[in-house]
Amino acid sequence: MLAWVTMAALALCSSPSFASHDAPAQISAAAEKPEPAAIVRDEAAIAKAWRYSDIDLTPDPAIRFGVLPNGMRYAIRRNTTPASTAVMRLTINVGSTAEAEDERGLAHFIEHMAFNGTTNVPEGEMIKILERMGLAFGADTNAFTSYDQTGYLLDLPNVQDETVDTALYLLRETASEISFNPESIERERGVILSELRTRANYAQRNRESLFAFSVPDTRIATRSPIGDRTVIETAPAERFRNFYDRYYTPGRATLVVVGDIDVATIEAKIVAGFGNWKAAQGEAPDVPLGTIDIARSDEANIFVHPAIDEVATVVRFSPFVDEPDSRATRRAKLTRALGYNIIGRRLGRIARQENAPYVGASIGRSDVYRIANQSVLNVSTRDGEWQRGIAAAEREVRAALRYGFTDAELAEQFANFTTGYENAVRGYQTRPNEQLADQILAMAKDGMIVTTPESQLERFIALRDSLTSKMLLKALREDFGTLDKPLIHLSTKVDPTGGSQAIRTAFADARKAKVSKPKARDAQAFAYQDFGSPGTVVADSTIDDLGIRTVRFANNVRLNLKKTDFDKNRVLVSLRIDGGNLLSSREKPEATSLMNIFVRGGLEAHSLDDLYSIFAGRAVSLNFGSGEDYLGGYLSTTPDDLKLQMQVLTAFTQHPGYRSEALNQYRSFLPNFYARLNATPEGAIGSNIGAILSDNDPRFSLADQAVFERLTFDDLKTTIGDRLEHGAIEIGLVGDFDEDEAIAAVAATFGALREREAEFRQYDEARARRFTDNRTPRVLHHQGEADQAIVEFYWPTTDDHDYREDVRLRLLAELLQIKVTDQLRENLGASYSPVARSFTSSIYPGYGYIQISTNVASGDVEKVSDAVRNIAAELSAPAPMLGELAPPSPIAADELARARTPLLENIANSVKTNTAWLGIVDSAQSKPAKLDRFRSGGTAFGKVSADDLLDLARTYLPPERALLVQSLYDDRADQGQLASRAAPVTTNAAPR
Repeated sequence: MLAWVTMAALALCSSPSFASHDAPAQISAAAEKPEPAAIVRDEAAIAKAWRYSDIDLTPDPAIRFGVLPNGMRYAIRRNTTPASTAVMRLTINVGSTAEAEDERGLAHFIEHMAFNGTTNVPEGEMIKILERMGLAFGADTNAFTSYDQTGYLLDLPNVQDETVDTALYLLRETASEISFNPESIERERGVILSELRTRANYAQRNRESLFAFSVPDTRIATRSPIGDRTVIETAPAERFRNFYDRYYTPGRATLVVVGDIDVATIEAKIVAGFGNWKAAQGEAPDVPLGTIDIARSDEANIFVHPAIDEVATVVRFSPFVDEPDSRATRRAKLTRALGYNIIGRRLGRIARQENAPYVGASIGRSDVYRIANQSVLNVSTRDGEWQRGIAAAEREVRAALRYGFTDAELAEQFANFTTGYENAVRGYQTRPNEQLADQILAMAKDGMIVTTPESQLERFIALRDSLTSKMLLKALREDFGTLDKPLIHLSTKVDPTGGSQAIRTAFADARKAKVSKPKARDAQAFAYQDFGSPGTVVADSTIDDLGIRTVRFANNVRLNLKKTDFDKNRVLVSLRIDGGNLLSSREKPEATSLMNIFVRGGLEAHSLDDLYSIFAGRAVSLNFGSGEDYLGGYLSTTPDDLKLQMQVLTAFTQHPGYRSEALNQYRSFLPNFYARLNATPEGAIGSNIGAILSDNDPRFSLADQAVFERLTFDDLKTTIGDRLEHGAIEIGLVGDFDEDEAIAAVAATFGALREREAEFRQYDEARARRFTDNRTPRVLHHQGEADQAIVEFYWPTTDDHDYREDVRLRLLAELLQIKVTDQLRENLGASYSPVARSFTSSIYPGYGYIQISTNVASGDVEKVSDAVRNIAAELSAPAPMLGELAPPSPIAADELARARTPLLENIANSVKTNTAWLGIVDSAQSKPAKLDRFRSGGTAFGKVSADDLLDLARTYLPPERALLVQSLYDDRADQGQLASRAAPVTTNAAPR
């Protein structure tokens, strides 16, 4: 739950989340509400603190900005999407770059310690408190540590006074009351080391290589948020306390609350609760981040690993240019964004060509933590083709910066941006809490004022109406500069002949090549707007209690509609055509694999790149693939573009393009996919588990690379052609639309097709799937880090046809999640992210399992395996015989409540979202049983008792039913031997 933010290609991005910490119980009298304080708002001080006092932009008036006398900033906004919920975000402007040499990793470690006891909340209690309120660990309770920030994130499932007050109280405790008990620190060291161990892989080492080469004299290169092993293992409590007191100060803190709340009430609570917070050691200054030598040039660096993708990062640094927020600044940034987007489109077009010189390329410019500015070209190539790829991408960038852009290219970007801003205006009142909170936090961090969508549209239109291609070219030239004699970092599987000098020479030679003026591209009209006479509606009724309208056309196409006001100007669409992965067989297990690139093949009359241009300014999604039992997909559009979206989807059923360039891209991806299979313990598990669980059923096993390389679109056409032409169709629409217009749009497209099969086929033979009877423990081998391992347990269960059984299995898995977290993470300190889940299939009769999985140190494999066995054995122990004294129940009432409450809150809130409704509407006619489950809401979960779960555990969790799978380091790699792959993965995890 800790998101460790890193810099990839020297552009900031988020790396995979770390897990933050557990805790539980009741807050004692210390949690009593503080007395309301008189609120005196100094608007001038607030404007200065939030950096909008002297600029020509007006902040969104819906946001109540504030600053306390102690310097803590806060922002509050009322929002009702979803209703009766809220989010809270507390950020501290300190991260790993503030750490001294003997503090490396403490910013991240302290974030963990926030959940391990404070002055008034005992160790192990905080997460339990939140779970009792309905916040699921990880999903609703989260945190992150980056190079320059630490954040604590709470998503409140309700806005009852108790929930809001408790959440604010816990954030207040985090701000200044973390206890740093030495025993707690010792217990947590193992969890942090587990994170460090899990994140250590070839990708992380490549990032470290990039940073050490590109920005060697900065703390970015030496202060990874995860920290230093020695510091993590040995830092005393006093060192934690000193860092905490220096930097957890009100002057560095920002609190954001967004949700269905009363703004004045929340402001009073913030003033009362945080007003007494004081900086124990005063406000510490920022630590200098170091310097970047902007004159440094013409150097190259190589990172070699057998699993790494071949990527060249080409960068030139220039002096940092501070651009305080203003109308002029935004106009300049928007102008540059238009230009970079056009170049990006050109680079993407080349990547989609036949025999393309690279797999992908991107260009951009940004600042590096306000130390310097950077111009970056990233080029991803097939193995061994870095020279060809760099030359082609550099040539395209240089041509753009020399000759500029066509009016058609600029018009395409104008259309896209205009539509984006207009849709933001239309959806202004129903933006989700998380999105609004993120915007405010970005403002707090970077000074970009949150303004209204209306004002953003107004400014863009003013720019659009005055900007010319020549002006755009001038702006981009001034911003990007040049890539002459750059720094180049190459990640590759094999060290190139000639080393770094060969890279420098290749780039210099590429710069000598002449470039020509890009040719203008002719505009096209969409070729598929008429499918014949609109279909006739032969059945039209409403499921009154759910508000779902069901329609059937004369050709048997089904349409289900649910109109909502959750998300203005947004329509979710589902298309389900009979077939999907059920079309695969033991004889042809890869039959539908190429559906993953189906859209990349375009349409008969238009390539994918053509479609991008044709749909400029239109909210049309290109999503058409294969699910377990359907062809089609789930996507989003707007009311205005719903008709066009239906035309596009219908065109893909009737006139798919099957272009060869899509196949070429697919095949270029395969070598990297297979090279990574055993590079990490996760890869070894992922590439083998499907075959293990299915006794090597080829439908769920990963075939050799050569099998996928031989696939052609002719194979796919043979598999899906009849289904696209005749298979049953069911369409679902949820959101903001006019029902009659929506019905007319479907009537003119899918409703106009030839008659379809009336029902979805059963595919009885294809639905046969069984869980292996072989309980022999399996050991897989990976070639990643020597101290990395994964332990997984599987217990076969059943499918989802019995809703009561399905509910109990889900709740049992939630209970197991609490138990393995408490045991493996809190008590043993052996893992930071154990996972328990229940999977019950709706496709394969009788198939399902409960899974427990966790990353561990190689030396802890047996200890963790025994701990999981003990948990399952305790729950599945036989019930006492009649007359025997019953032992204490292994399921405490509090554990059951903590497992159940977040589930109930999630279910209650899901009906407030279009996404949840689409999961019901998508098959409301073909799968009516789903409607009854939806109607029950959380009622079924509320009826499950501890005894019910124990009965279930005795059925499914006895030790002899468990299948243990371990992924261990293959020390044969150290001896120069290759580790072979033991088995393969499910088709769904196959190359895409």
